Amino acid sequence: MRLGGVYETRGDSHQAAKAIKQLVNPVTAQGSTLPKKPKLKQIRSITEEDYRELQEHLLAREFMDEAWSLVLAYYLGVRPCEMRSITVTGNHVHIIGGKKNAPQDRGADRTLVIDDPAVLQVVAGAAKWMRICPRTNTAIRDRLRKECRALWPRRKQQPTLKSFRHQIGSNLKASGESDEALAYMMGHQSIESISVYGNRRSGAGHKLHIRPAQDADLSKVRHPKQPAVFGRERVVGRIEAPQRLTNRRTTAHPVANER
Repeated sequence: MRLGGVYETRGDSHQAAKAIKQLVNPVTAQGSTLPKKPKLKQIRSITEEDYRELQEHLLAREFMDEAWSLVLAYYLGVRPCEMRSITVTGNHVHIIGGKKNAPQDRGADRTLVIDDPAVLQVVAGAAKWMRICPRTNTAIRDRLRKECRALWPRRKQQPTLKSFRHQIGSNLKASGESDEALAYMMGHQSIESISVYGNRRSGAGHKLHIRPAQDADLSKVRHPKQPAVFGRERVVGRIEAPQRLTNRRTTAHPVANER
């Protein structure tokens, strides 16, 4: 049975996936004049106070799926699609990478270590809950958005689960770990990917509860073949001020105490 040209997933899931991949978005299609929907501004920094307040709000209303998702996002920075794959053995947290590349190979799996027993216990409980959670990621996301608006009605932007991933990225950048370790803990296949997550200043003062397992193979993390145009230690061009501006600055700002 076909629905709008796409096979039902209860039938042939392979054919359904193939048909969906062939669909073309009329907005992004080549030569399209349809306007693109502007992206909403994302919150990339979360304070511990906001996390605690939101967690208490969710628990008081018994939105347990959202509350446990928040735990995994806050402590591990995992993607929503990875939350149901997490298993805990001892103090090792195993995460199956959820991001796929073009050939549909598995993304960057990782094993992280949590040394704090209290944090480990709450993460293990959250992982156990989410493994059997019947609700979709979309349903959890929508409920979380609604509750954030109810909790902070005067705020123009509300945090999402991805906001907590951005904060983990900031915490990692401020930790002093190697580029390979940062990529590994974020579940990235390249050291370049973390550049879009958070910033070092937002992570200063935040405690990091995770570290790579001792036997983690960081050699699989890719390095760029050449630095980005605006990357480190690469001269893009030279800007020279006109002579009249140089003279004006010298006249307006004389050296102090010059005789």
